[in-house]
Amino acid sequence: MSRAIAERLGFFARHAMIERLPSAWQVSVGWLAMLPITLSESERERARSRATWMSQLPRRALFQGLYEPRQLLVDTGLRLRAAQVVGHVLSVYHEDAFLGYDLQLLQSHPGGLALLRSEATKVARGETRWASYLKALTSWPGYHARLVELAEEAEAFRYPDPLDLDPRFATLVGFAAWCATLPDWPGLEHYR
Repeated sequence: MSRAIAERLGFFARHAMIERLPSAWQVSVGWLAMLPITLSESERERARSRATWMSQLPRRALFQGLYEPRQLLVDTGLRLRAAQVVGHVLSVYHEDAFLGYDLQLLQSHPGGLALLRSEATKVARGETRWASYLKALTSWPGYHARLVELAEEAEAFRYPDPLDLDPRFATLVGFAAWCATLPDWPGLEHYR
C-alpha cells in the first residue's frame, strides 16, 4: 500500500495539492469510512442509472464484473492500473460530481487521462465491440462523450463540481488530505 500511496498520492503532493501523504494505516481507516459512500448511489445516480434492463442491480454488477473483474473488489483504487480504472469508469454510470475521484486517480497514472479519453471516444462513437454493451450498462445518453470532456478538463487540473457530496470522498485529493488528519496507529514508539 505504501508504494501505491507514494505513486498515486505523491503526484498530487508534487503538484502542491496535498500537504503531506497519509500513511497506509490512515488510508486503510479512511477507506473504511468511505465504504458506505462507495457502495451507495446518490439520488441523482439512482434516478439515471436504472433506465435499461442491463443497468438494474444485481444484473449491472454481474455485467460490470465481466467487463472489468477487478472493480468487484471494492477498495480505494490506489493499487489499480490505469486500464482497470478506465474499465470501471466506462462501465459504471457516475454523475459528474462523483467523477472527480476517478479522474484524479487516472491523472496520477502517466497517460491515464489520455487512455480514458481514447477509450471513451471509441465507446461514444460505437467503435468498439463493447460500445453498445457499455452504453446499456451506464444507461445515460452522452455519458461516454461527457467522459472525454471531463478527462480533457482534468488534464488542466479542473474537476467536476462535487455539488453536495462529502468533500472527503468526492475527490482523491480530498480523501488524501482527510486521511492525513486521522490518527496514525500504531505510533513508532509501539515498535521500540
